[in-house]
Amino acid sequence: MYLSIETWKKYRNFTINKLKNATVDWNPYWHVVIEETLHPELLHLCSTEWPDLKTVTVGTRSQPQGFNQNRSIFIPEAGDIPFWNEYYNNIMCHVNVQKTIYAFNELKYENERWVTSSLWEDYRGYSVNNHYDGHTIDVAWQIYLSCDGGKHLGTCLNDKDGNILKEIPNIPNLSWIMRVDSYSWHSCKPIKCNNRRSIMTRFMYKFAHQIVGVST
Repeated sequence: MYLSIETWKKYRNFTINKLKNATVDWNPYWHVVIEETLHPELLHLCSTEWPDLKTVTVGTRSQPQGFNQNRSIFIPEAGDIPFWNEYYNNIMCHVNVQKTIYAFNELKYENERWVTSSLWEDYRGYSVNNHYDGHTIDVAWQIYLSCDGGKHLGTCLNDKDGNILKEIPNIPNLSWIMRVDSYSWHSCKPIKCNNRRSIMTRFMYKFAHQIVGVST
């Protein structure tokens, strides 16, 4: 499925406006919550174009060894599904989206970032222990699409001892942005449903021009 340049511009501007109207929340540490993140038409397309992760081979990968294996992963920019290739280029890594995100307080846009992406499909038994993300990640952005287990299966923001300080609910089309640092401890409670889907975008510390084979 291919969409026109104007259609993607409409979808992108919708999300950019949502980002511009959001603010940084410091409770318990730097993060931003955005409601109704994607244009309703785009949200619908994300659901209808969601890959069958039991049959798709190009662009899929497994969880690293030692991680909870009750998750399937599809990489939009590495796969051969036109819709998700376009989603990556027009939403995830588009320079206007990057500049809007880096306009939040205490972030600074210096150059186009290297962006990595994942479609996550989590199954019963999936969970993540208390942790903060790797040092190669600067900012992470997760959009919830669906969860047949309800809104309580979102993300827990914790202190370093694992005490839950705030829960971000899993509500379709709600997203949250996290600045990765040594305070950003978070976790995911054990999934007690059959399916939880979300889109993860990560803005890495390296800039695009620093990655071999990537032009700016």
